[in-house]
Amino acid sequence: MKFWQKVFFGIFAGFLAINSVFAFGDIMADDPNYHIFQHLQDVGIMKAYPDGNFYPEKFVTRAEALTVALRAGGIIIPPDTDTTTIPFPDVNPNEWYAPAIARANALGLIHIEPGKNFAPNAAITKAEFLAFLFNATNVDFKRYSSNLRNIANDVPADAWYAPVFAYAKQFQIAYLPATNMYLPNKALTRREVAVMTYRQLRVFYGDETVKNFIELQAKVQQFILLLRAGESERAEFQLQRILNLSQSLTLKKNDKDAVAAASITRAIRYIAESLRYFKQNKPLNALERLFLSIQQTKRAKEKSEELKSFAEDLEGLIEETLTNFTRPKSEIFLENFRY
Repeated sequence: MKFWQKVFFGIFAGFLAINSVFAFGDIMADDPNYHIFQHLQDVGIMKAYPDGNFYPEKFVTRAEALTVALRAGGIIIPPDTDTTTIPFPDVNPNEWYAPAIARANALGLIHIEPGKNFAPNAAITKAEFLAFLFNATNVDFKRYSSNLRNIANDVPADAWYAPVFAYAKQFQIAYLPATNMYLPNKALTRREVAVMTYRQLRVFYGDETVKNFIELQAKVQQFILLLRAGESERAEFQLQRILNLSQSLTLKKNDKDAVAAASITRAIRYIAESLRYFKQNKPLNALERLFLSIQQTKRAKEKSEELKSFAEDLEGLIEETLTNFTRPKSEIFLENFRY
């Protein structure tokens, strides 16, 4: 295992003593992203302010976002970095962020023509931050440049950020809700930057099996969202990739996660089959498939903590489907997700 993989996957054990006493002044322990904030603090990627607060809803500037991206990629900024040759007229060479901008520019991570402004204090947009983050973590966009259609409703195939969101979609780095809108020009908060950074760290420092596992989680999440939005055909489009990823994991990993992944895949397949039976007016066959699906989700929950939440989401989806069958006029599939 590579050094950075050890750092990433073993960090919580190594900082157990710190975790037991450190707390952000403005983050409750039951915050769903607390572990992300704590991890990024521990590895020095995103730190609390001197007053001990994290300020998760504070907007992030372009200079701050670039600094986070460089740290995520493990890019060292030498103390003697020359800041006098920065080609952006609005960057003061004496500001705290000047070395980071100079280093990123020297590495070709900033795609701005010389002589134009960098706007270091402007709010970072989702597209801009993901471009910084993925460039700093060595994402190869060539494999994503050949098929840029239908990424999202608000990501045109000819947009400069289309390859960025094509990659983000594969691993669910930026959350794509059932509305199929990424909102690429949305200004990001520290919470959003932290979550996206953490997701990319898992991919960047993981091996091929880890990447397959993360992509499987992303596809399952997209499947659930689409079904809840009533987009059954788009949901079924995800099914083949889910099957392929699950099979790959089963072949490469002989552990509880692989068993759980196979169970979740079978559950999804049964759900898809039940929808077809409902459309064919064969309710008994559809109900049989739903009950088979429930058995598989229970098995997945017993086997894997990593996939437990996805199994629970599937169970909720099955219950909603049954409710819809028994009370067709009820309003379901309306859950909203934040990112």
